[in-house]
Amino acid sequence: MIDIQLIGLFNATLQAATLLFIAALGELITEKSGILNLGVEGMISVGAVTGFMTAVNTENIFLAVLVGVLSSSAFASIHALVTVVLKQDQTVSGLILTILGLALSSLLGKNYVGKKLVTKLESVTSVTDPSSILEVLISQNIIFYLAVLLMFITSFVLKHTMFGRRLEAVGEDSRSSDSMGLKVAKTQFIATCVGGAFAGLSGVYLTLSYVPYWTDNM
Repeated sequence: MIDIQLIGLFNATLQAATLLFIAALGELITEKSGILNLGVEGMISVGAVTGFMTAVNTENIFLAVLVGVLSSSAFASIHALVTVVLKQDQTVSGLILTILGLALSSLLGKNYVGKKLVTKLESVTSVTDPSSILEVLISQNIIFYLAVLLMFITSFVLKHTMFGRRLEAVGEDSRSSDSMGLKVAKTQFIATCVGGAFAGLSGVYLTLSYVPYWTDNM
């Protein structure tokens, strides 16, 4: 018989890990293209607050997730513009976006502090107090299963598709890739925006499921 405290710890670990795993997966894609993005935290915050605001105002979870993902992807495009198009320092740009994202999310969410969600991302099953590892696995949020699916899709794309090979080639040696006719700037721009979208998904998971409310510097 497995200790109930161990089951609770395992459940809490999966929930917390989902938040970090999705964002890290997006950063993996971005870095594969040769772009370092240190603004992930800011992008998570932007996705979290915009998703929460949309959920409060529309009570439409699907729309809230979509808005959170797209807003973070748009925010990531700033980093892509600065680093890929303007060729500026990646570290400085990323740190600035982290500060900007936290400040912007604080400003946007000022009137939403303390508000409760009428609807939120619920667990797939009705198991509220899991007592076994199997029950823990089947009682997770839909974002958890989406994260696992995204892991396999990302792995397949990077290892077994032409886009993945081009992405890796661009990240390894952009000059050689450019001489071979690969569109380096376009590939890096897309990878950065995709990484931002993943951070946005992590953000909406934070405010629509993990801790379903908004507060500054959460």
